[in-house]
Amino acid sequence: MKNILFVVFVFVFFIFGSQNALAQTASLSGNIKHVDYTLPYPGILPDSPLYFLKVVRDNLLGFFISESLKKAEYKLLMADKRLTSASALVDKKNYPLAITTLSKAENYFYQAVQNAAKAKEEGKETNGILNKLLIASEKHQEIIYQMVLKTKGDVRYSLELEEVRAKSFQDTVEVVKAN
Repeated sequence: MKNILFVVFVFVFFIFGSQNALAQTASLSGNIKHVDYTLPYPGILPDSPLYFLKVVRDNLLGFFISESLKKAEYKLLMADKRLTSASALVDKKNYPLAITTLSKAENYFYQAVQNAAKAKEEGKETNGILNKLLIASEKHQEIIYQMVLKTKGDVRYSLELEEVRAKSFQDTVEVVKAN
């Protein structure tokens, strides 16, 4: 009996799992794939009344980081956390806050790229952070595309714009890495 249940479970998993994987490979630009990059747990979401405490803590921590390479890593962490928060908000159908949170995530990502470029200008070894930024950018595009699939109308359009923005960051990282 257990063997039969196992076979049924595996069969159902492969049928539904393959359909989901096919949906994730297509995108607006036609090149989104599953990216092996682990996003951090977002913690308290922006719709919580205690969220302001998290923002104050994050801003204080960021304020005390002066080295550009460490600041790039920190800004990337903040971008990743905001991205997962935005995704959770889309799942909760809190679309206006999700769009705002996603925009902040991409602002943090931009700051991470700028800090990595500054570190490179300072002569620091930046291959590690630049490679991480490239992979993270692809993951951001993947997650944003998944959010696009869950929405429609103006919300979908706003998310599509953020997907284009994430792609432009990938291009910027590639330019910084090449120079």
